[in-house]
Amino acid sequence: MYNSPAPVNPNYQPLATIGENLPAYGDRMDLSGSVSFFRRWRKLILAFLALGIVAGLAISAYIDRIYTARAQVMLTNEVDDATRTGGTQAGRTAISGELVDTQVALISSREIAERVAKTLQMDVGLNRQERRNLLDTLQRNVEARRTGDSYAIEITFDSPDPDRAALIVNEFARQFTNWELRSNQEANAKSRDLVEGRLAELRNQAQADMQALQNYRIQNNLLSTSGASMTEQEISNYNQEVSRARAEAAEADARLSTALAQLRSGSSGDDVGEALGSSVISSLRSREAELASEVARLSSRYGSSYPQLIGAKNQLAEVRSQIQSEIKRVISNLRAQREVSAQRLGSLSGSLANAQSKLAQNNAAMVGLSDLERASNASREIYETYLNSYKKLLAAEGTERSHARILTLAEVPLLPSSPNIPLNLILAAVIGLGCGMLAAYIAEALLTGVLTSEDVRIFLGQRFLGSIPLLSSVSESGSHEIDAVRDEPKSVFVESFRELAASIDQASPGRNQIIAITSSIPKEGKTITASCLSHVYASEGQRTLLIDCDLRRRGVSRLLETPDDHPGLIEVLNGDVKLDIDEFAHESIFCVLPIRPSEHELSFLLTGKTFVDFLNQLRPHFDRIVLDLPPVLPIAASRILASRADAVVMAAQWDKTPKSAIKAALNRLPYEHVNVAGVVLTQIDFSRRRFFAQEDPAFYYPSYREYYG
Repeated sequence: MYNSPAPVNPNYQPLATIGENLPAYGDRMDLSGSVSFFRRWRKLILAFLALGIVAGLAISAYIDRIYTARAQVMLTNEVDDATRTGGTQAGRTAISGELVDTQVALISSREIAERVAKTLQMDVGLNRQERRNLLDTLQRNVEARRTGDSYAIEITFDSPDPDRAALIVNEFARQFTNWELRSNQEANAKSRDLVEGRLAELRNQAQADMQALQNYRIQNNLLSTSGASMTEQEISNYNQEVSRARAEAAEADARLSTALAQLRSGSSGDDVGEALGSSVISSLRSREAELASEVARLSSRYGSSYPQLIGAKNQLAEVRSQIQSEIKRVISNLRAQREVSAQRLGSLSGSLANAQSKLAQNNAAMVGLSDLERASNASREIYETYLNSYKKLLAAEGTERSHARILTLAEVPLLPSSPNIPLNLILAAVIGLGCGMLAAYIAEALLTGVLTSEDVRIFLGQRFLGSIPLLSSVSESGSHEIDAVRDEPKSVFVESFRELAASIDQASPGRNQIIAITSSIPKEGKTITASCLSHVYASEGQRTLLIDCDLRRRGVSRLLETPDDHPGLIEVLNGDVKLDIDEFAHESIFCVLPIRPSEHELSFLLTGKTFVDFLNQLRPHFDRIVLDLPPVLPIAASRILASRADAVVMAAQWDKTPKSAIKAALNRLPYEHVNVAGVVLTQIDFSRRRFFAQEDPAFYYPSYREYYG
């Protein structure tokens, strides 16, 4: 039986095939993994969260208190009286968004800051550099922003002193609302002074141009009334008089010619037109008619010598003589009228000729007159324009309006705006939570130990035999593991070893009498596992022998505190002690073969044929023989001792033993010589284990924990 190969584990997979049989997952969203992640790292995340909140509180307590005062102003669309036009209604005009933005920038300008500092006497006694620093501080701490799309502007000012903050922000609001008013007043005053000075020059210029024009008119006899020159008016008058005189002359000549023609035709002058219109002749004709009637009456009654008839005839002859004399006088008057009209026509024609000659001279002088008139009109129009502007500026004085007004003055703030403790705590909590998440992800990434049964199956390519809980995570008794196995047979801790025993039997059916418990590195809990498994076997009525094979640590010997007179394995193998196997096997259902302390290296006794023969002698006497082997990686003898067992159990501390160490240990146990039944996880914290995988039985531990009560 020396160096006989151990049966091959049919469930063992070479490392090269690991990863080829990864489990397939559906595309259904499953948040259980994320929930488990947060639950298993909740302490770390909460620690960072608490640290962030504490840091936020500390920073908030350390930062100086800053108070923010707020005032509101509103832009108006009223226009000054001096700038109103007839096309506007009530002096209003639209306000553009660009204008609002300009006003917002104006509030934080240097000029407004200087006015605030001057009004509040903040710059009294300061030198140039200190004054500059003061203005920089005012500009830096004041802020203006438009409220939505409205014409309202909110002004804020930050200061460690709440009273000072309210005082300064209110002064900013006042200076802003009065800035344009003062600017308009100053601009109007400057414009008025400029126009007034220019107005005197323009008035003198207009007067000089008018005087030059009048002198030119006088020199060139271009005097005019009602817009026409005197010569033109004379010619017009002369033309009218000549026409009238010519008509009168023609009329007088016609009358005279008609009268003379009537007289030449034998008329007595009675039918001459002028005679017909004479009142004297008319009265004489009436008298003639009366006398003729009297003569006719007297002639019919009396004779020709009747005195009254003779007197009547004499009176009639005298009247007729007077009529002829009056007709002659009329004819003489017609001749005189014709002569007068002819002379008047000649005089007027001469005057007209003289006026026309003078007009020709005036027309030659009109070229210079036009230039002088244009110059005079331009000077007069410019003067009148400036005069109207000056009148408007005088009328607008005192009527200037501000295009902004204060809506709300700031009150003294009661609470500081900085530090914003609720906001700081929220930010600190977010940052702490983020750092906690990052730390959790880093810690998760740094996990190199075996955590779940899937890790054993996928990453190690081995059968998962069971989970040995950390006693403190499943029991509050505080007893030792060995005592718990003996005193609490119905606990989950003892049940985990029963599960391990069953898994070993299923992994190695028919060859599971000698079971070796080993690990990759020390302190993996293999000794506790071997001791408790042996107790469980014994409690089930199986005659069990626990052999301590770890020469360096002597874990079983120290754990079970075997007495000094108890026979040791090395002494038995070396022949120093004669062991009666029949008597030893029947002493108790659970037997222990410890190792005595020794200063010599006696591992050859375990790796040689002597130990093989000894195990063969023990087989008929015990149902189970459990070997507590040393770790595989540090002790070379472990590889040979593992080949002596029917089944080898690799113990790995949960969340501690690196997967690489376990793989290295398994590689040193070739499957053609060593039957590795699988891996058992030890010292599992069941309060944390259930946060790693739903496939692990420990995930459901809270559901069946009371089952072990």
